Amino acid sequence: MARKGGRKVIHFYNSSGKLDNVVQFLQEIQKKINYLTLNCSIEGKAVKVTIFGPRDLQYLATERLRELANRYLSS
Repeated sequence: MARKGGRKVIHFYNSSGKLDNVVQFLQEIQKKINYLTLNCSIEGKAVKVTIFGPRDLQYLATERLRELANRYLSS
């Protein structure tokens, strides 16, 4: 039986304040997470990522997103 899908929203903060870092973050997301549907929105230094798909894959994507955010969005 397949796991139930859903939606998960994760918020990140671009403490570096650099637009280039956000662009690199989004490009890495495209390369590394291609097994789920993602929507990203940016408002100021706030980055909101919404993940759609099976819960087990959402968990894996969340861990990868946190790693990428630590690499690109921290100061």
